[in-house]
Amino acid sequence: MKVLKHKAFARLILSYLVSQAGSKVHRVALLVLVYLLTENALWVSLVLGVQLLGTVVFSPLLSAWADTQDRKRLLVWSDLLRAPLVALIPLLGAKSLPVLLLLVFLMELLRDLHDPIQNAVVPDLVPKEEVDEANSLILLADRLSEVLFVGAAGVLVAAVGPAFAFYLDALTYLASGLLLTGLPPLRPERLPKAGYLERVKEGLGHLLRHPTIRRAVGTLFAAACFGSVETALGVVLAIKWLGVGSAGFGFMEAAMALGAILGGLALPYLLKRLPRERLFLYALFLFGLFEASMGLFPVYAWVLVAFFLGGFLNMAFIVPARSILQLNTPQEMRGRIFAAFSAVMNAAVLTGTMLGGALEGQIGAPMVFLLAGVMVSLAAGYVLLTGGIPAPRGEAA
Repeated sequence: MKVLKHKAFARLILSYLVSQAGSKVHRVALLVLVYLLTENALWVSLVLGVQLLGTVVFSPLLSAWADTQDRKRLLVWSDLLRAPLVALIPLLGAKSLPVLLLLVFLMELLRDLHDPIQNAVVPDLVPKEEVDEANSLILLADRLSEVLFVGAAGVLVAAVGPAFAFYLDALTYLASGLLLTGLPPLRPERLPKAGYLERVKEGLGHLLRHPTIRRAVGTLFAAACFGSVETALGVVLAIKWLGVGSAGFGFMEAAMALGAILGGLALPYLLKRLPRERLFLYALFLFGLFEASMGLFPVYAWVLVAFFLGGFLNMAFIVPARSILQLNTPQEMRGRIFAAFSAVMNAAVLTGTMLGGALEGQIGAPMVFLLAGVMVSLAAGYVLLTGGIPAPRGEAA
């Protein structure tokens, strides 16, 4: 990909791939650890809910300060500080669920600082016409780490337990932070004149005032309120309903990642044929259909296929969504916009995660997947039928 000729962006991608290699292993280990300790889907939802709550409450607050700082320095330290925290999970968190929740929460705060900045700096490291390709490559690195490590993580956790996965993640955060020290300074082009609280309001306000962003984020919010049940119930579906254990869950996640990699590779060709705003809606609509199909046909072979296709479609709506935000936001506000976006989206994911955990005991995971997928498709279909999403000024609709 030609976007890698930009050395600073290539360094950003490499650091992200390194940290995600450990994080994907960590994710499987954390979900399996909690479920095996409690044998309760509601506890899985609670752990995920603590992560999401940190993002919803603190991400906009952190970003209003971060937008006045050198973004390179914040990227480095948010990685280096996560290394000791994740290493404490097998040492302390596995012995006490309250301590585990605290460690998960602290790590989420650092992620809430890091991830919006990473998204915000992409247009500073590549030309405008390469933003879609750059966003695609970031998500491709994420999915590649899932293919390479998540399936292996399921087998590893089943064989030797989750502790090694957490130590591996700690090492990758350390390596990622050191790699990021080679980035150029990433200071804001101009310092905002507004006070701190006004900057917090500006981030959330831009999501509501800008017609293109409002329509895109509103669609994703409605879809995520339901589609995110997979976050909590994927492991439950694998262990309780399909009987394939943690190894089977790891391969489900890897299938989704493989689909996402192919989706990332196909994205440039798709964007040549469809405007990013329309591709976003089509992909989200189809994603809902395949999520619903897992409830209709809760058979492991089909679930693997549905996860694979879901991964492909996930790339086809997430990459355009990121580009829509970046290309419709001033440089000095991007950190706040992505933090506000994360807060809004994680509020939706928190809703879906807790809803899924509560409903699983009442109607079972397959029925939850069916209902959730139908609602995702309805959200995307409604926007398609009511005018779609406006393109940025100067671009074809």
